[in-house]
Amino acid sequence: MRASLSFPLFSVLLLFYLNSFSQAQLVPNMYCGLENCYDVLGVTRESTRSEISKIYRGMARKFHPDYMKSQGGTPEEIKVGTERFMIIATAYETLKDSQAKEDYDHYLDHPEQYYYNYYRYYRQTVQVDVRYVIIGTITVFSMFQYISWHTSYNTAITYMVQNSKYRTAAKEEAKARGLWVDKSVQRKRNRDKTREEIKQDEETLLREIIEEKMDIRGGYSKPVYTDVLWFQILLLPYYLFKLVHFRVRWFYDYTVMKKELSDDDKIYMICLHLSIKHSLWDIQDEKMKCETVKRELWVKENAQEYKEEKEEEARLKMALDPKMKRYRRWLNKGGAGRMTFDENEHDYEY
Repeated sequence: MRASLSFPLFSVLLLFYLNSFSQAQLVPNMYCGLENCYDVLGVTRESTRSEISKIYRGMARKFHPDYMKSQGGTPEEIKVGTERFMIIATAYETLKDSQAKEDYDHYLDHPEQYYYNYYRYYRQTVQVDVRYVIIGTITVFSMFQYISWHTSYNTAITYMVQNSKYRTAAKEEAKARGLWVDKSVQRKRNRDKTREEIKQDEETLLREIIEEKMDIRGGYSKPVYTDVLWFQILLLPYYLFKLVHFRVRWFYDYTVMKKELSDDDKIYMICLHLSIKHSLWDIQDEKMKCETVKRELWVKENAQEYKEEKEEEARLKMALDPKMKRYRRWLNKGGAGRMTFDENEHDYEY
């Protein structure tokens, strides 16, 4: 008897739990909130658009604030009716459009896909031209590029201004131009300025000379606005034309006409074979540049032989380096993963 009573009771509790679980899947700020839009209008998924419109007009008229005022409704009744009117309007806007209705049906059938349903809901409610999104993204990225490059460049210049080597060279250049005078002369000329202001003027002068004379390459080079993403996109047709022109000229001169490589093209091939950016060739070591030209590294076989020699030199240097010898001995003893009772054996000086 007890078993026969417990099964219906369990069924009722399970049904109540499932009903509560399905209701809990409705999100307050999406569509009709915690209510089902179909239940709000009293329609089904099979109802046609004309049937939904007819039912909506009747319900909207009943709960419209102006109609309720004309019927002598109290302020509290009008407030409740207005809220109901807005839910009815939301339900109608959701179900009258085929795409919105499809999104809502997916929202009801797959409540576990919260983020995807969220995306589909706001895709319908927030209409943004994708072109504006792309333009805004490129603009923000370009600004970030320029600011980042400018910060790196300022870091390099500040380091040079503080470095005694570059600072002395800048002073000598300023004296040669007649821009640097002794402090006693400066005080006579600038009696209305404080020591801090005179010092600041000196620092500004040194910074300007260093910026003018120093040729910084690589990640700390002076930013150029044409290098940002926006200008790169705008200049893309020009770059494509240069690339095609270069390829055609190369094919015609060196494949068809069998000409000898020009000096610039030899350097281009050397950079290509040694994996060096052509724009960074000028800052390479002069000894290295002379050696690569002397050994004719624009020839692929010569470049491969040169790279193998350099790799072998690097291996020998590492093998003979005392620091690397200590490191290898440390690894042979087990490295960081070994167990020992001697605390000092864990220490390794790099």
